[in-house]
Amino acid sequence: MKKWWILWAISIPIFLLSYINSIFLTSKIAYMSQSECKPMFIFTPQDVDYCSDIYPIDLFLISLKTNEVTYLWLLSGFYLVGFIVFLIVRKIWRKGD
Repeated sequence: MKKWWILWAISIPIFLLSYINSIFLTSKIAYMSQSECKPMFIFTPQDVDYCSDIYPIDLFLISLKTNEVTYLWLLSGFYLVGFIVFLIVRKIWRKGD
């Protein structure tokens, strides 16, 4: 079980660094010209005045398309949450026995 805690502790900085890289650096779309950013919109209406008015879901989908580190962010986030849920379920299950 100790090796899983070590892996969990290692995944925290991986999660944080990949989050910063994928989401914050992808938000540079707010500073693009409208002719560059509007073709990337999926859910954001085309009649917005500024590229900074992009919906968060579009920002996330654009980061998935343009930045592969976003997949690492998702996987490490799922692992962090899943491991804690696994421990809680296992603790509850052992308590019932």
